[in-house]
Amino acid sequence: MLKSKDIGGVVAPDVFKVGVALGKYPGWRRFRKFGMNDVVVNNDTQEMWPIGTPRVLPTAAAVASVTSSSANDTAAGSGMRTMMVQGLDADYNEVEEEITLNGTSAVTTTQTFLRINRMYGTSAGATEWNEGNITATVGGNAQAYIEDTEGQTHQTGYTVPAGHTLLVDSFVIRTGRMAGSNDLHVLSYVKPPGENKCWRALSDLYIWQGAHRSDHDVNLIPEKWDIKQVIRSSTTTQCTGVYSGYLVENSML
Repeated sequence: MLKSKDIGGVVAPDVFKVGVALGKYPGWRRFRKFGMNDVVVNNDTQEMWPIGTPRVLPTAAAVASVTSSSANDTAAGSGMRTMMVQGLDADYNEVEEEITLNGTSAVTTTQTFLRINRMYGTSAGATEWNEGNITATVGGNAQAYIEDTEGQTHQTGYTVPAGHTLLVDSFVIRTGRMAGSNDLHVLSYVKPPGENKCWRALSDLYIWQGAHRSDHDVNLIPEKWDIKQVIRSSTTTQCTGVYSGYLVENSML
């Protein structure tokens, strides 16, 4: 175990956090999910990812189809060449697959995905990032998106893997400048697995400038539950969201 004396000047909670990040506590992992919507459309219901429109989650696992808007994101191109797709299989177990991009032509994964939780680049050409917007679809619906030059998904939608519990102990919502009496309404939702289940609001915030931060609560999200952040605004603006904590194997709780 990591002891206080190992890191000078760091308070006890931070020592535990660093210890988890260093793998000193078996069954515990640090968790951080961040997303953004840089064109929040006024009087519309959107989600915290660059596409904005609500994700239609798959009802069954299927292969993912991945394309870029740039022909340079390909095996020998100047943009992103290979990338990792991470998510959950039909049983909600964590799976991943590295694929080689083929520009604007679709690349299909071998692995099937019930959920895609994250994508990121693993190699690139001269520019060292993706030159186009990269979209992954499952069943014809977009599930993950990397904006050009970003190299990784920016979306707060997430599903807790089987055999794990997510402990969220911190979240931050930030908005761009908003004039007059306009405000931003951000709701965090969770939903249990299975058909015809209902989304439940976990937090409900109105922000008109700056940021809202919470570091004083601990929310436990069970295995297989979905998470999303919904945005409503009375004017066009930008919004970012970050939440973090620990992904813990249930056998350790």
